[in-house]
Amino acid sequence: MTAPASRIVELGPGDDPFTSWCRVWAAAQRADRPDDPPRPAQEHVALGRELAAPGGSRDGVHRAAVADGAVVGALRVIFPLKDNTSLAVLDVAVHPAHRRRGLGSDLLAVGRALATERGRTVLIAEVDEAAPGAPGRTFAERHGWACDLTETRRDLVLPVDEDRLSALEAEAARTSAGYRIVTWRDRTPDPLLEDRALLERRMTTDAPHGDLPVEEEEWDGERIREHERSHVARGRAVLSTGAVTGDGRLVAFTDLQVSLGQPERAHQGGTLVLREHRGRRLGARIKAAVLRDLAARFPEVRRISTYNSESNTPMVAVNEALGFRLAGQLSSWSLRL
Repeated sequence: MTAPASRIVELGPGDDPFTSWCRVWAAAQRADRPDDPPRPAQEHVALGRELAAPGGSRDGVHRAAVADGAVVGALRVIFPLKDNTSLAVLDVAVHPAHRRRGLGSDLLAVGRALATERGRTVLIAEVDEAAPGAPGRTFAERHGWACDLTETRRDLVLPVDEDRLSALEAEAARTSAGYRIVTWRDRTPDPLLEDRALLERRMTTDAPHGDLPVEEEEWDGERIREHERSHVARGRAVLSTGAVTGDGRLVAFTDLQVSLGQPERAHQGGTLVLREHRGRRLGARIKAAVLRDLAARFPEVRRISTYNSESNTPMVAVNEALGFRLAGQLSSWSLRL
């Protein structure tokens, strides 16, 4: 049977077809990771509005593949504005019932053209791989993309074993005496804001990035606030824990993100200890503390997912000590235009 002809159309989060655009993402995510709930439509809508609003650190565009009057494919292209201005970040999804008909290739071609129009010379994309042979990997390889970074996914089933958590906390507290642990939700306390910006900047230089062609990002207090507002608009609670020195400087942080519409699952955001404060088990201490905070605020969370490069041996060791277990991988890809 011949597939119906398709066309690529522009749309935004306020347009009627955007609901169907979100459903394509949900269907694709269910097919590729059937054990995970798909991203809520609210997240896509809020991100779309953020990208369309002026004055932010990034903007972007959306396109839909339409066949027989139905949205069957989705494209989002994000353009960093404050740094990495040679890059464009592509997200492509095709409804499982319409795969292998060239729709993904058509959307990719449109994404390339949009990036070229904006003067971008490198495309970046991610593929969440639940198992070997993931469709996204096959697609990227077929189109000549390079796999520049592979991170292992590990999941932690909650509640954490109390004996395991208490032992890790006690050891980390002995090694990191002199640091104060602080927690907050959604908004970094004003006195810690500039230190948090420095930590985000260091995330882009100190955390493993493999061969990804990315540069150091420019972070300040206003960009942190923009980032925090984005999470709230997307229906997420972000629980954060930090380590503070005796003179009040934030030198380590970790984030957990909980979708308020799907609170049974949480995702690890960034975790970083400034290089000059490593070797004191601060990473273990703040991760244990945020797990305590999560249990108190969101006892309905049953699983946490995190991604780490295997080269990040200290963080992998902390996660395994907490009970995280292998659950797939995330690969990051690039294409030079």
